[in-house]
Amino acid sequence: MAKTFIEKLMSDEEGRKLYFREDLIFETTEAICKVMDEKHISKAELSRLAGVSKSNITQLLSGDQNMRLSTVADLLYSLDSKLDVTAVPLDVDSILEGATFDQWAPAMEATMRQFEYQEISIEERKEITQAA
Repeated sequence: MAKTFIEKLMSDEEGRKLYFREDLIFETTEAICKVMDEKHISKAELSRLAGVSKSNITQLLSGDQNMRLSTVADLLYSLDSKLDVTAVPLDVDSILEGATFDQWAPAMEATMRQFEYQEISIEERKEITQAA
């Protein structure tokens, strides 16, 4: 039986590490966007409040850049908010059980970018793409 994209991703240490890294970036940017939405603050307004360019805000909130914790703190401070951080044990089994294709379609692009920096064959890339 062919493995799904999430099963392949979670099948080794590097894949799991990538998943949890991307998950943290996603959760952090979503938290900032949620506060912006609740307070009806646009990217342009946040850029003014934080003293950075609108294009920088757009890049930071895209999830493609690795934000420093100081940047997250500064953005949230500008929104009169802070991040509430809690560490929880990893639960790979529940991730595998609850994953649907719709949740993972956007992640495939980010994962494929990660593979560009690793030496994998064209066949392996095709196999991973087909699994997704």
